[in-house]
Amino acid sequence: MKTDALFYELFKIYPKSLFALLSLNMEGDYVFESITVKTTEKRFDGFLKRTDGQGPNVFIEIQGYDDPGFYWRLFREICTWYEQSDNNAPFIAIALFIDENLMPKQCPFVEITLPNQFLQFNLSDCLKAIKDKAGVLTVLKPLVLKKKSQLPELVPQWKLEIDSLNLPENKATLLEELLEYSILQRFPKLTLKEVQQMLQLTPLEKSVAVQQLIRINVTKSKKEAKEEGIKEGKEKGIKQGELIGEIRTLQRILKYPQSIQSELAEKPLKELRAMLQKLKSDLG
Repeated sequence: MKTDALFYELFKIYPKSLFALLSLNMEGDYVFESITVKTTEKRFDGFLKRTDGQGPNVFIEIQGYDDPGFYWRLFREICTWYEQSDNNAPFIAIALFIDENLMPKQCPFVEITLPNQFLQFNLSDCLKAIKDKAGVLTVLKPLVLKKKSQLPELVPQWKLEIDSLNLPENKATLLEELLEYSILQRFPKLTLKEVQQMLQLTPLEKSVAVQQLIRINVTKSKKEAKEEGIKEGKEKGIKQGELIGEIRTLQRILKYPQSIQSELAEKPLKELRAMLQKLKSDLG
């Protein structure tokens, strides 16, 4: 399960949401970033440091697959990072498992001397603990959902939870896209269109791309041709609208410059499909 991008995007915008998820009482303001250990070219899923230069360094690894060597790898990279830096602040190492069954049976690092800490969490338990206080963490709820049949009932509730935060439009839109991404990661056989229908978003036939195609078709002179063109434009536009939505969502997740909708609407379906395939390949 490729979930790194989801957590990275969420914690980058709301660093304190990580501490809320894990019920950690951390003082001061933190900034979230991704760092690479040069000797091994290993990139941590997340690294948080106090913006005022105080407090511990927080290293986090999100584990979504079975890896018996997880603990050795995590601490090897933490040790390497300290070796390469002149930072002597204590550390908090966090292992966040998407599923408790992914936790290795034995952990060789059970005793870490304070002020350093090693903490392990199961995502499902964390979300249960915060209950109705999830806030922006609502976007993570699909990752622990057991049955797909529950989605039609729960997805609208999740959207209402996001809407109730009364965030600026750009941030609310981003959280909605992260929720879509989370659902698609948990249930990859679903299509973006199916997820958007559950979210009760603006119908695709009313999107900018579709409306533009309809306007092009209605310029035909004959009434019969115009009506036929509108129908054809809708069908083509709906498909194009789906592709445009997926392309822009993946561009945001991958931190690529987002293409302008009107420019994407002018591209043929074949070119849009090729763009989408390339983005999926980049996502891994």
